[in-house]
Amino acid sequence: MTEPTRVRQRDWRLPGDGAWWVFAGAEFATLCMFFVVYAVMRMDAPLEFDVGQARLDPRFGLVNALVLITSGFAVARGVASLPVDPRASSRWYALAAVLGLIFVGIKGVEYADKLGAGLNLSSSSFWFFYYFLTGFHFLHVLLGIGFLVWVSWRLARGPGGEELHVQARSCGVFWHMLDLVWILLFPLVYLL
Repeated sequence: MTEPTRVRQRDWRLPGDGAWWVFAGAEFATLCMFFVVYAVMRMDAPLEFDVGQARLDPRFGLVNALVLITSGFAVARGVASLPVDPRASSRWYALAAVLGLIFVGIKGVEYADKLGAGLNLSSSSFWFFYYFLTGFHFLHVLLGIGFLVWVSWRLARGPGGEELHVQARSCGVFWHMLDLVWILLFPLVYLL
């Protein structure tokens, strides 16, 4: 007689540490508030914002969106590999960090181009918001890269334990929040 197959129950708990969810949620909410302020300011000065936006190259924003989405996939693969192969997980996190560095490099080229053209925080309301919103995100990407590198390094040293797995999942939560922010920020600043 064969034993009946057990159906695996879905674990509905949030992955990672609850504190990271609070942190990521607070950061996301803060950026959303800035998005609302941006939208209100844009309604007050549509021509000023249109002129500023016309000086942006949306290809930079699109490529960076694709880079971050791909890095988010790498993090998801890293999380999925955690219980099976921590070293493979380490490589996925390292790939996500490299993609994060590519994002930083592309954004740096874009910033250099705009600053070289004399466009800075005080050039107009549009440029203030452009640098403020993308710069806020940029700094968080740098923080996220540091966390990705740390998790990758720790996982490369061995399986760690449940605490390391919680930290790795928390890193994933934060990195996916950054993906989501850019997916909202890109069309808001570059296209609409």
